[in-house]
Amino acid sequence: MVKGIVFDFDGTLANSLIGGLDAFNYAFETMGLKVPQETEVKQHFGAGADRIFYRLLGNWEHALQAFDHYKVYQTKKLFRSNWHEGIETLLEKIAEHKVPTAIVTGRHSEDLAMVSQHLGLASRFISVVCDNHVSASKPSPEGIFLAAGTLNLKPSEIIYVGDSVGDVAAARSAGAISVAALWDPTAKKESFSEAPDHWAYHPSELWDIFMACSTNANPSPSCDRV
Repeated sequence: MVKGIVFDFDGTLANSLIGGLDAFNYAFETMGLKVPQETEVKQHFGAGADRIFYRLLGNWEHALQAFDHYKVYQTKKLFRSNWHEGIETLLEKIAEHKVPTAIVTGRHSEDLAMVSQHLGLASRFISVVCDNHVSASKPSPEGIFLAAGTLNLKPSEIIYVGDSVGDVAAARSAGAISVAALWDPTAKKESFSEAPDHWAYHPSELWDIFMACSTNANPSPSCDRV
């Protein structure tokens, strides 16, 4: 029986992916490097920006320099994430029913703080697990294991919601119920090489999935990870 919900951040809770790509481009341009194609950067989403720069540059010294420029862009542009439409209503309902909830994000904690301070994550979520809190980025299940522990739940007792195939793979590896969030403009159903347990086209649908999976009478095998 499902008892908690864990969210990805970018593209799931927040409409933040486009601004993030601009910050990557700024870092490469500032260092006098060729700006990679959008697809080259996005294929690494799920990892923190510092790790993405390392994968693209192959050198930690250069990667950390690029990450510094990336953070400068975030500060200069005062780029802030905003909740996706329907998310605030969903979070209010989650709080009203005292459902334990957390975040597992591919963002570095410094990066997340810059774009989300105004959202009050600490008051809405029991824990926030960032990419620099784990030894391996998604699709590793490590972050979901950590989040489940902070909620005092088994991974099989949580739903993990994300907008990428890496999120689905991480949930599956952890033994959690996977929900693919398709409400972000960048999320495409055809991009999922592995089908999730559930699809959600609007945040309101997630609550229906949670209610169905949190009752003992639920008939759907996609809600059973025990």
